[in-house]
Amino acid sequence: MTNREAFEIWTSGESKWVSWVRPVPFVMSDNDKMNNNDLDQECEKCFASYDIPEVFYIEEQKKDIAIFVDRCGYCGVNEGLSLAKLGWRPIPLYNGTNEQPLAMALVDNHGIRSTLLWGAEVLKTISLKDDDPPAFLLDSNRMHRYKMKVSVFDNSWDLYAQDIPSPEYFISSGIDKIIIVGEKIHKDLRTIFYGFQKKGIRFFFTDGFKKPETVRIRRPFRWF
Repeated sequence: MTNREAFEIWTSGESKWVSWVRPVPFVMSDNDKMNNNDLDQECEKCFASYDIPEVFYIEEQKKDIAIFVDRCGYCGVNEGLSLAKLGWRPIPLYNGTNEQPLAMALVDNHGIRSTLLWGAEVLKTISLKDDDPPAFLLDSNRMHRYKMKVSVFDNSWDLYAQDIPSPEYFISSGIDKIIIVGEKIHKDLRTIFYGFQKKGIRFFFTDGFKKPETVRIRRPFRWF
């Protein structure tokens, strides 16, 4: 499967959410195919795990809920596939680029890329509907900015409001609740979601094991 073919699977159908899938991890030569052996080797290289975990914090689809999975590396892809089986449309928002050969980088994106390719094959076996609510997938490592040397490639990134649908778009689509899954609510999400909260969207947080609890997004330090 080429990266282009994988991207087409992640964006297949007429869902209103797929236009937000970020193409960055899928950018590669169309002739660069990965078979099962290639995936195994990539897994060893980047410590990715090709499995689908159990979701504990929600049991069935709720069309008025969107989910933001803010997990470390490839784990968000795996969890997105679990949510797809429960009725959510996984939307990868990964926007990190890879370093040059033999170089070091702040964020390791190799596991995300290979897991997205593997996940495309899994998605083909899941019956997705165009009106499924979205589950946006993020890498919690995206904001690593500690550089040991000036030569280290800074491929960290932030999520911005223009990278996701507006609060009005969510509400007009019947979604007025958002669950954030992760270790904490990162500052880029706080900046975006404070504005969402002012528009009437309610937020819930879970570490991935406990039931989601209501949270109030505090006003960011720099809010205009």
